[in-house]
Formats: sequence, C-alpha cells, structure tokens
Amino acid sequence: MQSVKNRIIDKSKPLKVYWNLHRKCYSVQQNGLVVGHTDRIELCDVTFKVSEAGRQRVLKERKKNVHAFVTGYLYDGKEEPNYNTRRFPNEIHIVYNPYKYDSFRVQNCDRLAVTTADFVSLQSENGKGRILADRDVESYVTFPQSA
Repeated sequence: MQSVKNRIIDKSKPLKVYWNLHRKCYSVQQNGLVVGHTDRIELCDVTFKVSEAGRQRVLKERKKNVHAFVTGYLYDGKEEPNYNTRRFPNEIHIVYNPYKYDSFRVQNCDRLAVTTADFVSLQSENGKGRILADRDVESYVTFPQSA
C-alpha cells in the first residue's frame, strides 16, 4: 500500500475503503483521513455502506462522488499459507452502481442486496475495482418498485 503523508494503519480500528475514480485504485481511510492507496486490500468483519444523500446527489448531478464504502478491519493473512496465491472456492462478486442500486449487490443476482461479509478482497483489475467475498455474506431480497 502506498502511504499518504506517512500515515500508519492502526489494525485495531476499522478502515473505510472506496474505489478512487481518479487514481483507478482503492483509497483507504481511517479516522476520517486517507491513509493510503492500493490495488489490493483484504478486510474482515465487513459492512457495506451507502450514503443515500450522496447517492441522491449523484443521481441529481449525474456526476459520481464518494458515498459508498466497504468498512472493516485489515486482514493481513500472515497466518494463512499460500495467502498471495489462493483463490476463493465459493467466490461471490459484489458490485455497486448508484444509477441502478441503492446498496451493494451480488453480481448476476442484483435482487440480492449485501449488508455484511466475513471477509472480502478488494482488487484492481484492468483499471476497475472488483470486490470478492469468500465466505457467507448477509443479504436480503429486494423487489422492483411499482410504477
């Protein structure tokens, strides 16, 4: 991770991570400050959060802003063998699009809104952000709004 202003992550406190559209990587915040930028980060005890006010601003202005975060604790994987080469056997792709959804969703099953996960890997791939969950995620079914 590329540190910002020599800031150090306190592993006992949660991080807020978001896709940085300008840098094409993930920005990592702690205590309200950006502490780093990275192409890959793993988090545990994860919560997916969307600011509805920020989302409404995107819809009104048709211009994206930072309003959706993946929040959790840094997972360094040092106790896990083959950490850097492992693949998720039950990989779940999680997506968010403010123009389509009001919350994070399971890709290819966008009626499933995701609220929490035990573990996620946020990765940059071909200039785009990717969120992968390996373990159970907590979700709920959403229903289309009637016109």
